[in-house]
Amino acid sequence: MSARHVFSNVRGGRKPAPGCAVGGRNPVDAWLAGLCGAQESDTAAFMAALAQTRADALTHTLTYAAARSPFYGRRLAGHDLKAYRPENLCGLPFTTAEDIARWQDFLCVSQGAVRRMVTLHTSGTTGQPKRLAFTDADLARTQDFFRAGMSQLVSAGQTLAVLLPGAERPNGVADLLRQALQPCGVQVCCPPQHLLAAVEPAVEMAAHAPQDGEISGESAQGEESSSADGTGQDMGEGAQPHAAGMPGICSPAAAPASVFAARGIRAELAHWLAEAGAHCLVAAPGQLEGLLRYFPSSGPPGLRGLLSSADRLDPVLRHVLASVWNCTVLDHYGLTEVGYGGAVECPAHDGYHLRALDMIVEIVDFCGDEPLPHGEAGEVVITTLEREAMPLVRYRTGDVASLLAGPCACGSPLPRLGPVRGRLERCGGRVRVVSLQKGGRNPASGPVRQPDTADAPHCLLGDWA
Repeated sequence: MSARHVFSNVRGGRKPAPGCAVGGRNPVDAWLAGLCGAQESDTAAFMAALAQTRADALTHTLTYAAARSPFYGRRLAGHDLKAYRPENLCGLPFTTAEDIARWQDFLCVSQGAVRRMVTLHTSGTTGQPKRLAFTDADLARTQDFFRAGMSQLVSAGQTLAVLLPGAERPNGVADLLRQALQPCGVQVCCPPQHLLAAVEPAVEMAAHAPQDGEISGESAQGEESSSADGTGQDMGEGAQPHAAGMPGICSPAAAPASVFAARGIRAELAHWLAEAGAHCLVAAPGQLEGLLRYFPSSGPPGLRGLLSSADRLDPVLRHVLASVWNCTVLDHYGLTEVGYGGAVECPAHDGYHLRALDMIVEIVDFCGDEPLPHGEAGEVVITTLEREAMPLVRYRTGDVASLLAGPCACGSPLPRLGPVRGRLERCGGRVRVVSLQKGGRNPASGPVRQPDTADAPHCLLGDWA
């Protein structure tokens, strides 16, 4: 089945199918159970042990940060740090991106103990970059999470291809995946970095004007968001094998333009992927959109699963990839601030399973400071646990999402994070919610929670008033 027909079916109102059948509780729960000394099969004992371990980790984190971080030494002064519990952090002050710009005040270890330092440039009000530090122990915990999450997609004797940039950087995401999985017998490979440089989309798409009979780019409505970007471009049929003879790869001239505003993908990258014969792929949504132009009727040779990361995965893109490439498609939610890995889907596609022993997630009213109940959307606020270099307490991420109550369809009893619905932008006392179209591009108006009091921040839809 071609990508064009799959997209047509989704746009016609059929609900996207999951990437594969649900088959038992996810491995993240088993990993968490092992860390807190419980049996996953005994749900009551598992939940009790997890709750106690999280409470102990929170107390340790707060006292550790207050004692070692100049910032938290000031900010947490006067608080009874042993009184707080993961389910109720009200009263603890928030940490913002602007605060992290003064990163030296957050360090709890000597700079000599820092294994990796990451600089994030932000468009916030101060314009100051954020710097995040990680020790060997911090990075090892991320590797443990990567190992648990990726076991849903790849196993010993198989190959994982990582298309995220920066593979040459020690202890970057690609390198952490390599360190986590190669001892388990998984071969991790990355393309030459110059192949990841994007081709200018205007140049790449110049030869792909819609042909007679192709589907126009109308919006496809899903449960979460609009899934087409209104470019008028679509995936269609008629692509021919590359003249150079690489089976299954379409030439740029023959491949129709993607319905998605795809980042330009080099033909050499598609050839590298075809030759790699990887069983699993880790890539950003924009890369996956572009690769569909080279593999519009079937997936890269040998591919059985893929993990989307670094940006929002559009539900229609997920469905097209799962159906056309006949593979399991999972999505990952992560932030550099929390050590890259944050939460990952299971094949049930019923929310993101959290690193529950490495972070506490709250959903807070973005027009105020009150935590919101499960199922209600607000700002994602994260407190890291067991971080050595730079613990963060109630860090306001700017992401808009909700926590999902009730068991996952896979059987997990733990709360999960729902899809990210947008990003917050603040200016003085005003808050704008920017709804994410697929891939995190093309900001549009999004849902807001109105302030409960007259002196609360004023929430706006769309442009600033």
